[in-house]
Amino acid sequence: MPIDVQGTFVSQKINKVRWIPEDYVETKCFFAGSWDDDENSIKVWGFESPHEDEEVEYPRQLSEYPVDGDVTQIKFTEKNKIAVSISNGDVKVLEVSAYDKHTPLREVYHWKKLHNYGENECSCTSLDTLEGDIVSIGEDGNIHILNGRRGDVARSITGADSCSLHSVCFIKHNEIITGNLRGHMKIWDLRSPDNKPTASFLLAGDELASTCIINHPTQPHIILAGSESGSLAVWDLRVNTFPTSLLNAHSAGVTEMQFHPENPNKLLTSSVSGELWDWNMEAMTKSSKGPDGQLAWLSLDDKNTMMVNSLMPKLHKAINTIHCDKGRILCGADNEAIYLIKNLKY
Repeated sequence: MPIDVQGTFVSQKINKVRWIPEDYVETKCFFAGSWDDDENSIKVWGFESPHEDEEVEYPRQLSEYPVDGDVTQIKFTEKNKIAVSISNGDVKVLEVSAYDKHTPLREVYHWKKLHNYGENECSCTSLDTLEGDIVSIGEDGNIHILNGRRGDVARSITGADSCSLHSVCFIKHNEIITGNLRGHMKIWDLRSPDNKPTASFLLAGDELASTCIINHPTQPHIILAGSESGSLAVWDLRVNTFPTSLLNAHSAGVTEMQFHPENPNKLLTSSVSGELWDWNMEAMTKSSKGPDGQLAWLSLDDKNTMMVNSLMPKLHKAINTIHCDKGRILCGADNEAIYLIKNLKY
């Protein structure tokens, strides 16, 4: 079956979309967080067909939760709980009902003005979650480790960076990696008592911000970072602290990346340039073993070995977010539309 793309106008610039996971059935509901509006919100939407015999599904708004600022990140802490970072410096944990998605989102925890310049507010630019733990970063250059089960601040690293932090990722429970506005990457050991990184290096030589960081689902020592220039940096933390490969990808900044949950060789990326790409990363692992018997990560000299497909026609506005569940991809854009892509082969 060919890939099927359906767009729906929702009257809000969408900064984050996330499928709400369901057991045993294909999920029909998702979160969407807006930005750059007079009044922003997190909405729960559900896909439904107007007529039973129709293939076309349209999203219908089920509930709305207003927020004071732009939604900058949404990540799950549990199956029905999300951590949300907001541009006013707040972080919230919200719960969606497992039984009735029309029920308004319930606030579980709220860290007010977690990121700030004293009396003045500043943005909580991003966060990441790992089994109930939350790490948040902000324009103030501070890092906070939050406990999503108890609702307290477990650790704060103040002055972690001299300029605005833009991206963060858990490497493991006690280790995180951050990227700042100038492309400086730092690895932090959360067990260490001093507020100094265990390693720091440059994303690339051009002083461009790292916009998103993820690690490989089956090889957590492999880190990928997207940059403001649209390139993708890949490196192996066991071998060295500088990228093994720098792939010139999109023509403008990478906004979000996700490995397919069922196929770790498939990478999806979205960009400010309005592109949504599907990468076959198989070519980047080679059969020779690394230092600990794991697959080594190929440093790419031959860029032709990468298979990249465009999943939908290029938009004239930024695609800010993607989220994949089996053969269905959601993406949200600055043209105030949400797109559902069906029949993705994985």
